[in-house]
Amino acid sequence: MTPTITLARAAPADAALLDRLWQFYELESSFWSGEDIDETGRFTSLDDFLERLGTPDPFDWAYLIRHEGQLAGLLLVGHQNLRGQSIMEFCDLYVLPRFRGRGIASEVVRQVVLASDHPWLICVFRADAQALRFWRRAFERLPFASVHEESPSEDPDLHEFIVMPPA
Repeated sequence: MTPTITLARAAPADAALLDRLWQFYELESSFWSGEDIDETGRFTSLDDFLERLGTPDPFDWAYLIRHEGQLAGLLLVGHQNLRGQSIMEFCDLYVLPRFRGRGIASEVVRQVVLASDHPWLICVFRADAQALRFWRRAFERLPFASVHEESPSEDPDLHEFIVMPPA
């Protein structure tokens, strides 16, 4: 059964909430990234990103993910330049631990990537084994028209996949 998932584009009033969710995301990522907190006890901030919330044509977009009305995570997407071409990037997806295993991440991919009509860039850090497992399974299970791994990638720390939604 597909969960009831809603994506709401974040507004300027959501900046503090996004920043708190980002701290959870960074905490979990620190296990493989080795990132440290700063002197204030925080991981990196989304300050530059948050300043663009609510602008008419922002470079990046943030979405709050809700599962049956409850806040369940965040999604960041944006334009990226890959080999001189502009492409939409499915940047960062974070689902709170208590909501995992319910198909939420796959449903977000369906609503955003598979419902579109253009290619997407999916970047996965090589050190993030959990994310790479998720994407490899998604590439097999979801109806992508095509999946191509860029080799070599522009960034040696990343796996870069170009995916096309179904026609």
